[in-house]
Amino acid sequence: MATNAENIANLKTRRDNIYAELAALDSTKSGGTINESGGGASFDHVGYKDGLYRELKEINSLLASAGGVAEVTSEAIG
Repeated sequence: MATNAENIANLKTRRDNIYAELAALDSTKSGGTINESGGGASFDHVGYKDGLYRELKEINSLLASAGGVAEVTSEAIG
């Protein structure tokens, strides 16, 4: 069973992957265009992208409740 620190690290990894996927969306990728249907197949591009945003919101909420959203660094002055 994963530790809390491992779970937080996994959530951060998934969050980063979602950010990258959203940033890479264009008209050639799933989620980057309007909904399509035809030839017996359809794809809900809008729903796919919306799902990524909903997942991102949930992950950020989980990280906030676990105290893991903000990453703070400090430097000694001297």
